[in-house]
Amino acid sequence: MRFPVIWREVDGRESLGQPLVRFDFVLADHTILVAYDDPESQTLGRAADYAEALGSKLIVTNVAPPQDGTPDAERLAQERLEQARGYLEGRGLEADLVPTKGTPADAIVRLAQERNVDLIVVGSRHKRFFERLVEGSVNQNVLRGAGCDVLVVY
Repeated sequence: MRFPVIWREVDGRESLGQPLVRFDFVLADHTILVAYDDPESQTLGRAADYAEALGSKLIVTNVAPPQDGTPDAERLAQERLEQARGYLEGRGLEADLVPTKGTPADAIVRLAQERNVDLIVVGSRHKRFFERLVEGSVNQNVLRGAGCDVLVVY
């Protein structure tokens, strides 16, 4: 299933000047995964907009780095998820909050596969060329590894 809609062709030959084919769309059950780690980004808001408009299930994750298995990293990840919960409750939306560990792109793609999501929403940090070269780009690695659609929010 592809995101966001399944199209059904409907014959539209009723009158002159009307299109020969009209497309009506039928919404299907969708699951959206949003990787949330920056309260300043628009990533969570964009994912919430899509979930609200399409009636989709929403999963929010925050990835704690594997090498930083300290309680502080895990506490920060949980705080981010609680911030997301507060934001979503304010909009009248519910979500599954799923903390994960690992390299960010791998953890996001793995969770997407486990939960069979239809869309992954990730942000962009606007790294400079050298930073991207040395550190890589989470959104680029998610795009390469995902088996579903990916929305990068700038």
